[in-house]
Amino acid sequence: MGAKQRLETRVVAGALKGRVLVYPRDPSLRPTMQRTKTSVFDSLRDRIQNGVFVDLYAAAGGMGIEALSRGAARVHFVEANGEAVRCLRENLAGCGIGPDRAAVHHAAVMEFLLSGALRSIDPDVTYADPPYDTEETRLLLEFFSSVEYPLKTLLLFEHRKDVLSMDGFDGLVSLKTRDFGQSRVSYVVLKGDGP
Repeated sequence: MGAKQRLETRVVAGALKGRVLVYPRDPSLRPTMQRTKTSVFDSLRDRIQNGVFVDLYAAAGGMGIEALSRGAARVHFVEANGEAVRCLRENLAGCGIGPDRAAVHHAAVMEFLLSGALRSIDPDVTYADPPYDTEETRLLLEFFSSVEYPLKTLLLFEHRKDVLSMDGFDGLVSLKTRDFGQSRVSYVVLKGDGP
């Protein structure tokens, strides 16, 4: 893939601050804005340190690599797009991150979740940035609302401000939201599994 076919972003803070990350130039993949990353990870400081982070719809890994840069012990990246996964692997190699700290799951997110993978991963934080204008956010809410095994993870959903409603998802508790332009990040926990 030539340089003109790629986008670039950078790690915002931490041990890998300033490292360039490459993304496919694909309209279905949206690297999270730098100010969103900064705000989210500043709010997660204590939870990220030595924790396990899951990056759903990881694309080329910007959020998960940011988590590693800021002290996460391990990150699981889940992405179905083959070109994004190639960029993700390139980004991990360029940052010197090996399989001891990062696992790449080349899979559709809902298939990954329905396989029960989160039960063994036991993440501290799960970040989901599904494609806008799809049913994926609703499917995620349905899944997490009905999880039957203990899962004490903080869920963060990045979505359009006007599309996420917690109505009807009785298994979830909304803690707070933060707005960034037309996007919103919602902080959610499973009922009974407080932060």
